[in-house]
Amino acid sequence: MSEPQLWHDVDDYFTGLLAPPDAALTEALRDSDAAGLPQINVAPNQGKLLHLLAVIQGATRILEIGTLGGYSTIWLARALPEDGRLITLEYSEQHAEVA
Repeated sequence: MSEPQLWHDVDDYFTGLLAPPDAALTEALRDSDAAGLPQINVAPNQGKLLHLLAVIQGATRILEIGTLGGYSTIWLARALPEDGRLITLEYSEQHAEVA
């Protein structure tokens, strides 16, 4: 097995274990692809890490710079308490519409 393949397999293992797909995240990626947005969103395990960092920090407010299709926004929003607030900034009108 090549080293790049090994890294892919390890990544797939941890992603499946710690960040299984769900409807909202899957839909965000599908909508981004359908709109032709660049495929530069965070990986599922990176989204889970963002979520975990926000939870550990006890975040009640989050500022996200660069929304793209909203994938990482979903991860971050899920880390907030019910009265939390997430502000996300996106320069591209098209990206903001998709998100």
